[in-house]
Amino acid sequence: MVYFTQIRPTEHYKSEHERNVPWHEVIGIILTTKNPRKKGNKFEIEKDNYYILFKIENNVLYVINAKKNEK
Repeated sequence: MVYFTQIRPTEHYKSEHERNVPWHEVIGIILTTKNPRKKGNKFEIEKDNYYILFKIENNVLYVINAKKNEK
């Protein structure tokens, strides 16, 4: 379980991924996932054909990457 008090997008997410995965989708997936997978100092979620990569610094969750897997 990870703890955070805020969720913010990184500039990379805004410029590269926001068009494909809207912010409300990212928030919904993060808040409904109980155990994200740890990947080094970052975390990843694969759920409902979405992939989200984020990090937590100073109790703030920063969304780095969000992609929709096309199947």
